[in-house]
Amino acid sequence: MQRLKEEFLDLLEKTIPLDGLTVLEIGAGDGSRSLEIARRCKTLYAIEPDEEGVKTARARNIPNATFEIGSGESLLFATAFFDVVVFTLSFHHIPQEKMVTAINEAVRVVRTSGHVVFLEPTESGSFFDAEIRFDACDGDERKEKKTAYEAMLSHEKLDPVCEINDETVFQFQSLEDFIDSMSPEKSQEEIKSFLESNDYILKAGRRINIFQPA
Repeated sequence: MQRLKEEFLDLLEKTIPLDGLTVLEIGAGDGSRSLEIARRCKTLYAIEPDEEGVKTARARNIPNATFEIGSGESLLFATAFFDVVVFTLSFHHIPQEKMVTAINEAVRVVRTSGHVVFLEPTESGSFFDAEIRFDACDGDERKEKKTAYEAMLSHEKLDPVCEINDETVFQFQSLEDFIDSMSPEKSQEEIKSFLESNDYILKAGRRINIFQPA
């Protein structure tokens, strides 16, 4: 699976130029997006709960990036340490009962003039269709996405700046690539025709929500 297109950082920097800033990324995964963030900012600190993901991210040897095992609801950083805190496709993975705590922590560690950013998946696009139809990738997360969106919009410590629509485009080299990347659990006999009808290119809707501490 190859990411063909993602404008997240270009769109983000229309509101928040990252040059010279200290950034915290929550949910770094294997560091593939961290690499792009680090190229634009002064210093990147990134946390990820999965130990293997952290190992892979560290192996990228990004000069101005530090990777640690950690979670959004318990940040081991000083108060007002960061210019920007970014949840990269991670906030909806936080248990509902801990979402308020995670936002409180993000607000605590960001400067009063800084920003808290959420990059979240939406329910639009052929990638989302594949997740539902084949119980693939993260499967049906509609409830979690809705809960996450409501949690950020209703939090009293977040002052909305803007909401931006985004899209990530993925290309699969083959049926085997899709199966290896997405781990489908059902209707596998329909996958090949689905991929062919989409030219092996799937689009995933994204939403960027930018806030400042209230």
